[in-house]
Amino acid sequence: MYKILRRLRIVIALLLLLSITLVFADISGETTAFLQGLLRWQFAPAVLGAAAGTLGILLCLVLLTLLFGRVYCSVLCPAGVYQDAVTTVANIFKSKKARRYRYAPPRRWLRYGIMAFTVAGLILGSATLLLWLDPYSNYGRMAENVFRPAVTGVNNLGASLFSTTFYRVSYKTFTAGSIIGGAAFFVLVTVMSAWRGRLYCNTICPVGALLGLLSKYSLLRIGIRKERCTHCRMCEIACKAQCVNAKDEQVDTSRCVQCYNCTAVCKFHAIGFRFGYARKEKEPAALPDPRKRRVFIASAGLLGAAVAAKLVTPKLQLPAKSPKAIAPPGAQSLAHLKRHCTACHACVAKCPSQVLRPALGEYGLDGVLMPVMDYNHSYCNYECTDCSSICPSGALRPLTAEQKKTTQIGKATFKAGNCIVVIDGTDCGACDEHCPTKAVHMVPFRDGLLVPEVDTTLCIGCGGCEYICPGRPGKAIFVQGNAEHQTAQLPQRERQEEKTVTDFGF
Repeated sequence: MYKILRRLRIVIALLLLLSITLVFADISGETTAFLQGLLRWQFAPAVLGAAAGTLGILLCLVLLTLLFGRVYCSVLCPAGVYQDAVTTVANIFKSKKARRYRYAPPRRWLRYGIMAFTVAGLILGSATLLLWLDPYSNYGRMAENVFRPAVTGVNNLGASLFSTTFYRVSYKTFTAGSIIGGAAFFVLVTVMSAWRGRLYCNTICPVGALLGLLSKYSLLRIGIRKERCTHCRMCEIACKAQCVNAKDEQVDTSRCVQCYNCTAVCKFHAIGFRFGYARKEKEPAALPDPRKRRVFIASAGLLGAAVAAKLVTPKLQLPAKSPKAIAPPGAQSLAHLKRHCTACHACVAKCPSQVLRPALGEYGLDGVLMPVMDYNHSYCNYECTDCSSICPSGALRPLTAEQKKTTQIGKATFKAGNCIVVIDGTDCGACDEHCPTKAVHMVPFRDGLLVPEVDTTLCIGCGGCEYICPGRPGKAIFVQGNAEHQTAQLPQRERQEEKTVTDFGF
């Protein structure tokens, strides 16, 4: 039974890993809503988006953990499944002795210390530490900044060789910081997994530490039947989490990720599921351990405090460092974006016009790698809502096409000293032609020339004018972000008079 269960887990985990990777690495922009919906079943986004409709998903993940332990880590978490894949590949090149694992003592001070600091940051209103440690978000950045460029390169190579089958795809959303961040996580997790299996999960990951605390009280746990155990250590050798202590016949449930490797190799059926609250045979009922009760209350309290912090408006926010800090549509405000975004880059990968890129210093230190609008290479499509529809954490609230048309993320500003009409005395008007709301219109200047004027009540900050402006070295018209998103007026449509034609009309 356990061999079948292990194989089923591997198949489901690999399918989910490939599906989530496809969402980030897809260059065709045709991933389905079902695949995008898988991103919402991630623990950290569910916590941060509790006030935006993911509270039910969070409760399901908590219930799953209380029933079966850390199944999330071995099936749903893409970083966890990636670690298993790396471990499997690395074992092919290792000697038989090097493939054997040994029980390692838990580093509780490190695991729970990192978790405590992460939760404390969330309670104070900052998701910065979670941004850097969350396994899902790190995997998203890895897929967006490592896998996606690789897929793009292979595709463009195919386009140069088979121009009738492939077409070239541009990749303009990367920044040095995002590339370094994604590559650093890729190297770190790959090396740790190839060396010691689930080492990252059980030393650094705050999500793994919190779920580990909850799994200590799960209904079904992996345990050892002492009357059947022969101390062959096969279960300990197979445990990639290094949580099986064959000598003492114990399993550290807080580190067990329910991979079922140990149960599959045991020939004597000495290790397997045990009912967590069963009374031990031939032993008197043990008195309740107050320490375990306090640990459970503390872990539940930490999770509850983190969720509660998302339902109120915390005050700990560093201001934006640049007027060019333009938060994407649906962010509502810079403060809302910083409280809920984990910089997974799902919106960056999904943006069809590639106008979103990871921020560096625009939002300040607590907003590094979060999505920011960049109009140097493109502009935001007037009716596009892809970024807000894919966000799993509620950092970008979903917008309809009609809402998007009036969501003002910034206002265009005209700087006459950079305009070629003023400098060179030549006609232009490109900004007027590319403004979808007609917030930019031309007014008389001199010698029959026209210069742009901005009606900020109509401007939504889409960046069409800034992108097309030929002004060099600086743009003559550019968008400055709104700290709080506002609502613009819809442009007035010209009405056509209806006429009744009684004759041929000529």
